[in-house]
Amino acid sequence: MTKNTKKIKDFRYGFTGKRRKFGINYWRFFFNGINSISGSEQMFFIELEMINPWLYPSEASLSFKPKTTITADDLQYALAGTQSAHSITTEEIKLPSYCAVRIGCIGGRARQLCSYFSVKEMTFHSKPFEIQVGNKFFSENKISGFLNISKEDLAEHPEYLCDNGHATWELTYEIDNEYKQGYKSSDYRWFPYGLKTIFSGKLNFDGADYIIDPRKCCGYTERFWGKTLPEPWFHVSADNLTSDITGKTLFNSAFAIQGSFNEKVSFIGKFEDIEINLCADGKSKNYTAVWDCIQMPEAENVEENLLHWSVSLHNKEWVIDVDVYCKIKDLFNRSIELPENSRRIMNMLEGTTGTGEIKLYKRIGNTLEQIEHANLVKVVCEFGHVEQGEV
Repeated sequence: MTKNTKKIKDFRYGFTGKRRKFGINYWRFFFNGINSISGSEQMFFIELEMINPWLYPSEASLSFKPKTTITADDLQYALAGTQSAHSITTEEIKLPSYCAVRIGCIGGRARQLCSYFSVKEMTFHSKPFEIQVGNKFFSENKISGFLNISKEDLAEHPEYLCDNGHATWELTYEIDNEYKQGYKSSDYRWFPYGLKTIFSGKLNFDGADYIIDPRKCCGYTERFWGKTLPEPWFHVSADNLTSDITGKTLFNSAFAIQGSFNEKVSFIGKFEDIEINLCADGKSKNYTAVWDCIQMPEAENVEENLLHWSVSLHNKEWVIDVDVYCKIKDLFNRSIELPENSRRIMNMLEGTTGTGEIKLYKRIGNTLEQIEHANLVKVVCEFGHVEQGEV
């Protein structure tokens, strides 16, 4: 593996300017592990998220837990129906302001664990870049930590939007080629800087030990920040490609698709010695993008119902078609709080067991030359929409 020596300044971004108080700052890591006893494979994600962190820097303020200023006397007035009952008020809903660490497994019995902190509980270093929050650590080549959510914690704090359980992880990672391209505007910034990321180490999730083997790793890392999450949220990423033309594994190939930005999706891809960047911020050449996520017609076997992520992109040089399918029973439905008020959430369907294909053509004059047709497995696929959270 190539040693990771180049560092991206954008990896550290998000601790200055207006986004300190209003916005979202996201680090995301995806990887697979092998159960040390059964040998079965499981996909995981780890996230570090900051939402309006400096709005209330000394407290982790989640907006989903009902908050009220009603006293015992107020309750008696209300039950009695007296005139004083009309003056009863509830506390105004605050904007969320916190930092969160999440770890989850996807596919089969999907679960996630979440822990919340104030920004003043975090320690930051820039050279080298490091974030420490309690026993959780993030840097440009290592992530580690421990998280425990008891049933009692969850019963008392349903606003955590997670499951009960415990996990510990100790991982290192390397990135062969870092990417700054993706999407950049005054509202959003996304780039899959670790399009192909090699993880190694160990992880325990709910008592089960997993080995993260760099020789078998399917890893992906990305950065996102902005005023909120774009809607609809559309994501596809894959680094396990096998050429249908040669039958060989494409070890030096990976791609990611993200949106929606300006009603488009951005495509960042590397296919052996070919790099393709189609970015919706308009800095790349004009291109057309057609994309969707729909449920396939029901089959006789209900458990095999599928969601279909489809993307078609083309410009004067390239034509790219992507089709990915994921079993509905393997999708994880989770809620992510948004920075804006009114308790809005991103309701996201997330899978890591997608399969499908990508077809890559190059325009030569008036003809199309097929450059690659690859089969895809272990694809990360997400689709989310914004909805009003329950008060």
